[in-house]
Amino acid sequence: MKALLTSPGFLGTHGTFGADASFLMALFFTILFIIGWRLARRRDGNRHHTLVLWAMVGMLIYFTFYYLARGLGALATENQEGFGGPAWVYTYIFSPLLTVHILVVSIGLVMAVYMIILGFRTAIKKNGQRVLQAGALSMTTGALYKILGLTFVLFAVAAVIRWHNVARLIVYISGFLLVAAVLFVERGIERWFPDGERRHRAIGTFTMVLYVIALVTSTTTYVLLYVIYPPKIAPM
Repeated sequence: MKALLTSPGFLGTHGTFGADASFLMALFFTILFIIGWRLARRRDGNRHHTLVLWAMVGMLIYFTFYYLARGLGALATENQEGFGGPAWVYTYIFSPLLTVHILVVSIGLVMAVYMIILGFRTAIKKNGQRVLQAGALSMTTGALYKILGLTFVLFAVAAVIRWHNVARLIVYISGFLLVAAVLFVERGIERWFPDGERRHRAIGTFTMVLYVIALVTSTTTYVLLYVIYPPKIAPM
């Protein structure tokens, strides 16, 4: 699989197959989410629910698979190898953009799972249309600890199976801490937005902004790496 991801791409740039596929999938899923967000604004709950649910499931499957195959972003912690531009561009532009992109994508994946769960907890069927139900909605302390425990087990198992170096171990630990942080932030948000309907709309908009930022940063890093500054090819 790694050989396929690192093989020549299909977009006519210097990108690899994995880079080209990741760029197109990011564009595809972001467009779907924008359409879903517009449907929500129009109160078209049924189509919004169906489109966003399956788009998020598809995004989770694809990007989890992709980042697992690429080492969950561990490659980004290595060095400037492969970047063909000046050192100052790498240090002050490319590296910060890539860092923001990885952070936003990581938060976005966690938020996708959270929004799926929140959507099912908040939405009800009314006259054949799926609508958000107003009213207090909160997570119990017991549920919080169960989710944290399950998340810890999943990351621990993945780390044991796939741990090959310290950088990758740090990525798994960071992943667990990110999920934990989102859960504890949610506890605070529950106090600010106790109403489930308002919370779903507010966090949904925030998540939509995250996906747009992810697309902008991924597009910029792709152009820098594979169009403006093609990777340096080591002499044979």
